[in-house]
Amino acid sequence: AAVPARLWGGRSHCAGRLELLFAGTWGSVCAEGWDPAAARVLCHQLGCGRPRFVPVPCGPKAASAPPAVLRRVLCTGQERALEHCDLQPGQPSSCPTDR
Repeated sequence: AAVPARLWGGRSHCAGRLELLFAGTWGSVCAEGWDPAAARVLCHQLGCGRPRFVPVPCGPKAASAPPAVLRRVLCTGQERALEHCDLQPGQPSSCPTDR
């Protein structure tokens, strides 16, 4: 199934905080395994070319984001979209929960 993705709060649709529509809810991605390979897949999916900057998904900006929807993301970097990666739903223990 397709997993819609968006970058929210940036200057264009190719910048901002990553959110995914997962189980009918937009949620942030603060997941183990988010790395340059996963960013490459996301940028390809959004038609944004190569990633120039890979944000730390569990950085301070994630604390003010909607609840996390993924515990782990595993991409090789060759997938055409994030739904082809190994996505494990859930809230990671390392995610900031302060609101």
